Amino acid sequence: MGYCLEGKAPLRLWRFAQDKQSRLILALDLLDDSSLRAEPREILGKCFSLLERLKEYVVGVKIGFPLSLNLGVDSLKELIQNFKEEFYFLSDFKLGDIPEVNKFTLRLLERLGFDGATIHLFQGSLTNMIGDSINLFGILMMSHPEAIIFEKNFEDLLKEASNSKLDGVIVGATKKQYIQEVRSRLPRKTILCPGVVIQGAEVAQALRYGGDFEIIGRAITASPDPALSAKKIVEVERNVLQR
Repeated sequence: MGYCLEGKAPLRLWRFAQDKQSRLILALDLLDDSSLRAEPREILGKCFSLLERLKEYVVGVKIGFPLSLNLGVDSLKELIQNFKEEFYFLSDFKLGDIPEVNKFTLRLLERLGFDGATIHLFQGSLTNMIGDSINLFGILMMSHPEAIIFEKNFEDLLKEASNSKLDGVIVGATKKQYIQEVRSRLPRKTILCPGVVIQGAEVAQALRYGGDFEIIGRAITASPDPALSAKKIVEVERNVLQR
């Protein structure tokens, strides 16, 4: 699994991957009904406990609206700052507003401590947002089967991703033919692949077809032993990458 980090973007994510010999990003959303009834400090405590147990195996943490709204800004910032040296933090708000609003939002996300952010490709003007220190990942293909509008407009989205010099792209792990196509046509982009286990993609499937990292949530967060589940996932990924 050795590789040269020169030219790898986002570099911080790849450094964690090299140090931990892992390609696992945790989707930290806690999508169970109990989190809707819990107090923010209780949820924060669960997140702290979970991330402490996963430091050996997980390289990045993806955080979207569910957890952010449950925690609130102050607790979210506390969580990120406490684990900043252990994980790459990816904001998954899927930005899709006008360029001025997106740029302002990205600055706020960076202030919270996020290293990267997901952004839609359809609104255009992405070149005006490239260059800030926060990494941008364009959403090329979502993982759920109803994402047919992405499939119908794949060529245009791919062209936008290529022209805008993004740090990486999002391609659902369930869409292996699109992972292959993106790997072939955007060879230097970092490809993040959600939709593993719960949505149907097998562990390491995305890596076999050219993806770089797999984003996995409930198969770990809902497990009775999250650390053991993460360890088993990473072992499968390592076996695939070493072939």
